[in-house]
Amino acid sequence: MIKKIIMVCIVALTTMSAMAQVTVNRGNVSSQQQKETSFSDRGSGFLMKYGVKAGLNMTSMSNDMAFDPGFGMGIGFRVGGFLNMRWGYRTENSSKGTGLWGFQPELMYSNQAVKTDAGDVKMNYIAVPLLLKVYPTTALSIEVGPELSYLISTSPSTMAVDGAEIKVGDCKGMNVGLAAGLAYDFEMGLTVGARYTYGFTDMAKNLKWKNSNIQVTVGWMF
Repeated sequence: MIKKIIMVCIVALTTMSAMAQVTVNRGNVSSQQQKETSFSDRGSGFLMKYGVKAGLNMTSMSNDMAFDPGFGMGIGFRVGGFLNMRWGYRTENSSKGTGLWGFQPELMYSNQAVKTDAGDVKMNYIAVPLLLKVYPTTALSIEVGPELSYLISTSPSTMAVDGAEIKVGDCKGMNVGLAAGLAYDFEMGLTVGARYTYGFTDMAKNLKWKNSNIQVTVGWMF
């Protein structure tokens, strides 16, 4: 008998607890709740665009070797394409892809030049910047990330520095750098940017030169 009473009490308590957790909606939902529900139903707000860009390279070179080539800044160019991916909404009424965070991978052909006492050194790279973007405003972004580049050719093939012959043309291979800059995207599609990239990789095992690069670009985003 006692067991039956205990079982009945347990069932009754369980039923009352379940009923207490049920919220009856009589249509009196506040406007704030409606906004929150509507806003949460909009999803991640992911938006992807693609674009093309071109601009100038202003390249310098650091030297960790005993001889001094007399490095000075040279002018080159860069051209290529990119994908712009962005998440979120700036406000409840904003369109998708106007949030705080974005990511932009690029594929660029980069021609760089550095002045020396023995003439200009010219380098041709395939560069892949991978940039995290932070948008303080809808149009302005701060961008930072690695730039991976492959040196496909260098000229001249040789140069004389302090009486020594340097085989510059043999310099090829991967370069790892860090890029940081600013960009501004206009509503019409025009985008402009300025960026600084510092390379961490020596041009060759026996040639401890590292390049740094200021980039100014203009492009169009579709």
